[in-house]
Amino acid sequence: MDKKRAVLGTAFIVLSFVFWVLPSVSFPFLDRSGSEYFKESLKTLTITYGVVRALNAGVSVVKDSEIEVAPGGVGATIAAGEILDPVDDLIERFSSILLFSLISLGIQKTVMFMGVKLFFKILGAGFLGIGVYFLTGRKILLDIGLKLVFFGVVFRFLLPMTAVFSDFTYNSFFKEDVLQSKENISYVVKLLKTEEISEKQEESILEKLKGIQKSFQIEKKLEIIKDYSSKLIDSIITLATAFVFQSVLIPVFVLWIFVRFTYWIFRL
Repeated sequence: MDKKRAVLGTAFIVLSFVFWVLPSVSFPFLDRSGSEYFKESLKTLTITYGVVRALNAGVSVVKDSEIEVAPGGVGATIAAGEILDPVDDLIERFSSILLFSLISLGIQKTVMFMGVKLFFKILGAGFLGIGVYFLTGRKILLDIGLKLVFFGVVFRFLLPMTAVFSDFTYNSFFKEDVLQSKENISYVVKLLKTEEISEKQEESILEKLKGIQKSFQIEKKLEIIKDYSSKLIDSIITLATAFVFQSVLIPVFVLWIFVRFTYWIFRL
């Protein structure tokens, strides 16, 4: 074995052990930006999920109460179904999208944390393979070592870069619409809480008159919801588009790139 190869092999092996014992190192801009993105995105999604569930509960209460206190006719009941059922169904589906987005962001955050912690370990394994190659001449070890190094770099930096790109996309194209949409939904939730609706059956004439009065309040509230239903649906669609694009489409696209790049590396 030539002396130069021996020195190089020893140097790579020593370097691999150094990488194995080194603590994880944070890259200030990239890692801080990625962490802030996931923190703020999870916070926004959690708040939005709570508002949407409150809207769902409010709509359900109005529907159920209307059916119980309607004064003898079926017209109001039919109106409730026509107005609230499509909105209620859309809210349920949007809640599922929000939950999926929360899980997606949680997984991405975990994978990014794993990349930070395992980066030097993967590099150490790659450098160990390269060092042994220089000492033994087995080319397969060089191939494995180089592939591990490339894989480690991609694994370490891909998700933080994706987070920065997603954050830029959100702030540039979605942020204002998302804030306005959340305000619209919050307003409707507040609207649904303006009156308390009794669900008890009262026997006295006075209480029956009160029940009729409440039924008119419900009909008035249904009319208000009907007036805002178009804006409410537009707001839900806007939020769904933004969150699906931010937490599903971009990560899936990046994952596809990652898989293809990894496949290309290991086919070399």
